[in-house]
Amino acid sequence: MNQYKEYALEDFVLDARFQSWVRYQRQPDVIFWQNFVKENPFQKSDVVQARALLESVYLHYKTDIDEAELDEEIQELLNKVRSQKADEVASQSRDDYNFWKKSIFSNLSAYRIAAVIAVVMGFGFLYHHYNFRNSSYQRLVAGKELEEIRNDTRTDKLVSLSDGSKVTLRPGSMLSYPESFVADKREVYLSGEAFFQVSKDSKRPFLVYANELITKVLGTSFTVNAARVNSKTTVEVQEGKVSVFKQHDFQASDLKKTFQTKGLVLTANQKMVLERENAEMLKTLSDKPEIVIKGANAGVFEFTNTPASQVLTDLKSAYQIDIIFDKELLSECPVTALLNRQSLFEKLDIICEVIEARYEIIDGQIVVYSKGCKS
Repeated sequence: MNQYKEYALEDFVLDARFQSWVRYQRQPDVIFWQNFVKENPFQKSDVVQARALLESVYLHYKTDIDEAELDEEIQELLNKVRSQKADEVASQSRDDYNFWKKSIFSNLSAYRIAAVIAVVMGFGFLYHHYNFRNSSYQRLVAGKELEEIRNDTRTDKLVSLSDGSKVTLRPGSMLSYPESFVADKREVYLSGEAFFQVSKDSKRPFLVYANELITKVLGTSFTVNAARVNSKTTVEVQEGKVSVFKQHDFQASDLKKTFQTKGLVLTANQKMVLERENAEMLKTLSDKPEIVIKGANAGVFEFTNTPASQVLTDLKSAYQIDIIFDKELLSECPVTALLNRQSLFEKLDIICEVIEARYEIIDGQIVVYSKGCKS
């Protein structure tokens, strides 16, 4: 939150997190900006004006206008904002906010308002491109002889590495890596999002540097999302096992001790979320866990008077997720259900409803609570 204390009107307009709040009104962003205004009342006027500006231009986003008028309209609009800014006070009310929307845009036609959004988005791209080039990613790759791949398209791009590993680079992302890996490790650097399919090599761990994190694997498949516009960095495992560390912990002098106390181990269908605001790493489950064990009967969950303990054991085996429950207690609870098409969480909802139980996700595990089914 400290980074915004020096912001003026134009800075808020060009900030990705601010734009996301205005455009999508997601609850975490709503809470964040409400708290920011409370803690920084002297910036309330700029926040209110920037919000009014963005709301109005988003309203007419799809209208066309030629480029010659874009620069003229954005300049005219910002000049109007600046001229009225001096008259605003920190205690501006909701009525003042509505006044800004009306007074700034009352004389602008729909197509001219569309010009503003186009320019704002253009400015936003340049602003974030500048920050992007000065990000942790750029500092990490500076001075190293690396190949760099950018995905400036709207589709995924497949990158093949010298060790046989494959990287699916998402749109808007960048990956840097050596032409050939050294003898004791394989290091790559990511900005954005990518899905990794790492070739197994027990002598050379595969290290992905992304934002504040290092993900270490020997051979598995996983996704890293380290987009700078996001407030979170995530690592999500599809199969196998990875270890995730904060960079400063990984690079500490006593590595063995650090690994034991600071890293998080993730297995199939688990996800690590780093909240960048408080630098806290949280382990949870993937939003949509997938079946890991393949075979003729994979994904077939048809039960007739089957003990709930066996049903949960089958799910645990198929999804490779720890499901903790009282085996003896649930062996007395019969389940009859066809659960082939539901997601894992839908399956659990049905099972728990049948046996009058409940479950919760704790540290990347599923814990089932039940009083049993004995009469």
